[in-house]
Amino acid sequence: MAPSAALLPPVVDQRLRDFAGGTPLRVRHHGAGAAGSDVYCHAVVRDTVAASGGRQCFGWLHSLPAHAGPQQGAHGFTFHSVWLAPDGQLVDVAPHAFSRNGWSVFIPDRRRRYDFAQDVGYNALVIYTNTRVSDYARKLSGLPVVPGELYWTSHLYLLPVATYEGRFRRASRYLAEIERRYGLRSDGKRLVGLAGLSHSQRIELAFNYGVY
Repeated sequence: MAPSAALLPPVVDQRLRDFAGGTPLRVRHHGAGAAGSDVYCHAVVRDTVAASGGRQCFGWLHSLPAHAGPQQGAHGFTFHSVWLAPDGQLVDVAPHAFSRNGWSVFIPDRRRRYDFAQDVGYNALVIYTNTRVSDYARKLSGLPVVPGELYWTSHLYLLPVATYEGRFRRASRYLAEIERRYGLRSDGKRLVGLAGLSHSQRIELAFNYGVY
């Protein structure tokens, strides 16, 4: 693993360091999860630690789509886990499509952890680096989006990082709570009644449970 500031524009690099407290790193990405896992990154790493030792490290995966480049003007970061192997090397063992040539860009974050007992993690982050793209994001979100500032994001919604702690629950575990709080019902595959919710309720659902 190696520092990877050159892979991130300076303003993006600095915002993530300030937010997470860690230095951006290039981490080897093997691209395959542990057998028997439910195949999301935190469980994959938890299972790898149980099978092979080492430690789980939480942080943020640079999740720019594979077809895009820095000229896109937008950089995403997904709350993620990597494996600190017994030999001291960080390895990205979870399957995903955001690595480049076998390497992921990962920012360690000792301030935040995935809560396995409650299935609670964190929403994704986004930062825009040019005015044209941030203007487009402003039209979609209705927010005064500023280039160089960091935002929580869920679907097309944005919230400034200073206004929200970013906690995210897995909706499948909290369906009864969602139904009760928002007057919805589940037909086994989806929630029925979303069209009757207000804009603010849709934002709450998107950020708190990933439902929109």
